[in-house]
Amino acid sequence: MKFLHAPKLFVGLSLLASTSSFSIIPTRRSAATAPIHTKSALLALTPVGPFCPFRSDAAISIEPKMESLNTQTPEFATEMARLQLDMQVGSMPDPNRLRTIASGISAAVEDWEELLLRLNLSDDFQTKEYAKLTQAHLAKHGQSSEEIATMMRWQSECMLAMADNKPPPFPPAGIDIMKMMEQAKKAQESQDGSNQPPSMTSMAAAEKITTTPFLGDEPAFESDTVREEYEALCRDHNGLVNFGKSYATFDPMGKIAYLDEIDKIEERWDVFFARFSLLGQLNQEFVKQCNSFLQSMNLTEDDFKDLLKRTHQIMREDAERERGTIA
Repeated sequence: MKFLHAPKLFVGLSLLASTSSFSIIPTRRSAATAPIHTKSALLALTPVGPFCPFRSDAAISIEPKMESLNTQTPEFATEMARLQLDMQVGSMPDPNRLRTIASGISAAVEDWEELLLRLNLSDDFQTKEYAKLTQAHLAKHGQSSEEIATMMRWQSECMLAMADNKPPPFPPAGIDIMKMMEQAKKAQESQDGSNQPPSMTSMAAAEKITTTPFLGDEPAFESDTVREEYEALCRDHNGLVNFGKSYATFDPMGKIAYLDEIDKIEERWDVFFARFSLLGQLNQEFVKQCNSFLQSMNLTEDDFKDLLKRTHQIMREDAERERGTIA
């Protein structure tokens, strides 16, 4: 089974969201951030959710757009971080640099909104799952995609005003500055990383998982039973992905039934990985890359599993709304 790159959308959109913490008012940051400790028996991500190696046609077709967002976002995000540091030490940034960053923000927000719209309007399950995963991840930090886009556009306008030596515009309606400052304070005071938003620099460095969980020469695969179970898992998972290409056309009960099947596949992968972990036969480079990715997202493995469960719960709630059982 070929494992592809870690989810470009999950990283790219989260990177973009993390830049919304920029403020035109210098803030004091804590001297150090405690390391993130992954608390899980596996210490590796199973091939589910955005890490699924089996890709639908819709997911493959949208990857160039994801790659573009993932490539561009860290560049201006890093520039924003440098700008923040300059302002904290009392150095006024170059006006042309401000205009360049402001332009980059506006372009990235437009790309982000266009991509999310395409994902949400898609019939395909995998692409919709990406969108809902992003929604759930932002909600974990008390944010929404709409709030992020609005805030970043305002930040762009503030930079342009600063470049022209004008006062900044008033915050847009619906943006609670005090709430944002409180969230930033909690993130700074967090000792275990639980309230920390994703880190721009670490996420850019750990955006891909390029190796596989199994090398193929593990002693466990000498067993016909293990090989057959693995092949059946791959076959069933791939078939489920292909079946989900018309997910949006399913009736509400069909969507719920499909999500049930997704849950079953995830449970089967958990059991399969647990055996290899107990035997010490998971590829350690894969484990290392998984842990690096999780730390870059300020998540433990358990956090990520909870996030994926919440994503599917959101999709279940959407189906229930179609049925009219919930408001």
